[in-house]
Amino acid sequence: MKKIITIFILILSFYNYGQNKIEISLQQDARLFLVGDQKGNDPLTINFLSKLEVPVYNLEKSHLSIYLGVEYADLVGKNFKRYSIGTGYIVKSIYGKIGAGAYLDFGKIYRKDEGFNSFSLSGELNYRLNDKLKFICTQQLTYRKDLVELYNSNNKYVISGFIGLKYSL
Repeated sequence: MKKIITIFILILSFYNYGQNKIEISLQQDARLFLVGDQKGNDPLTINFLSKLEVPVYNLEKSHLSIYLGVEYADLVGKNFKRYSIGTGYIVKSIYGKIGAGAYLDFGKIYRKDEGFNSFSLSGELNYRLNDKLKFICTQQLTYRKDLVELYNSNNKYVISGFIGLKYSL
């Protein structure tokens, strides 16, 4: 994790973000919050995903960004933590106030005092509420080696759906 933070700080130190908006998001897994799952996690289970996103290359109606991500879930078996660094392609408007993004990241999952490499692909739809705030919905596909190693699962890919807010600093 220290390597990821160091890389991100180096990128920020060489980057002039005066004309670009850094965004921070906070999202909750909708399924775990509303209905829980079949593994003993009741409704209202916490599973937060947060990203600090920095635009690095602007195009006319879109931009490329890099981000740091943190996911935390308070699960029955053991808490789940995932730290990641990734990149995204974001279209500011696909229709009116609706925008979209596609993201790819690499990270590390920590569970039961063990670390597992992972990656994820995700898509985001956002609705601009005002100049600084967006409502976002994210669909994420994550490679979960921890499930195979710790729980003998046959499914090493998990799809999650998150809802939340994104704020421009």
